Amino acid sequence: MLTGSSIGTFIPRIDPLALLSNMQIPEWGIDWLKHEQVALMAALFAHRTGLYTLG
Repeated sequence: MLTGSSIGTFIPRIDPLALLSNMQIPEWGIDWLKHEQVALMAALFAHRTGLYTLG
């Protein structure tokens, strides 16, 4: 069970990395990815503080 759980979490984390490392990402894609961290942190902060709830 531990091995299956390890594989189940390892594959979704490594597959995008392996896929994107061999691709040429256009400049607009790089600019878009720069905003991903800010959007994720803002969403986590809003959910944690109760500013936004799902449902």
